[in-house]
Amino acid sequence: SSAASDVYKRQLVPIVIVLLLLLAAALWYSRPVTLPDLLGDQAPQQINILVRRLSDPEPASATASLPLSSPEGAALLEQLQSLSFRRSLTDPLTKPLAQAVNASHGSVSYETGDWSFSLSLTGADGGFAVLNFTVREWSYAAPGQTDFYSCSVPDGEAVGQALAEQLWNLAAESQ
Repeated sequence: SSAASDVYKRQLVPIVIVLLLLLAAALWYSRPVTLPDLLGDQAPQQINILVRRLSDPEPASATASLPLSSPEGAALLEQLQSLSFRRSLTDPLTKPLAQAVNASHGSVSYETGDWSFSLSLTGADGGFAVLNFTVREWSYAAPGQTDFYSCSVPDGEAVGQALAEQLWNLAAESQ
């Protein structure tokens, strides 16, 4: 009986260690991160903006490119760096499966007055990272990644809508 108990404990210990390591990795991955964390060691030089006002019958769009040496670009980068992002635990698990079956995430429904934007932060070496907001959903692609991963922002819908309006005005001013 004691020998059987020892064997059971020896089998259980590695399983518990693996589960604890997986839990630690999940907590680390889904911790709140900032834009510099998502960018890694890339130093952005320019922010390219594509913002869309989603309305009937046709969405309107505006674009702008802001060098970070400009006051507007520097202020926008500082504002973006103050945001906190929490990466989704499910994306790294579901993305490969969705790609394997060639599935898409579908489309996001929107109402008149909703916004979407894409910010491309371009580095001196030509590498770039992208931050997207579509109606209520945030996503990002880090430098060197082609896949977008979901993330959340505290009060994300309100922050995204307000930032989109600001980006729309910035794009209009730069025309």
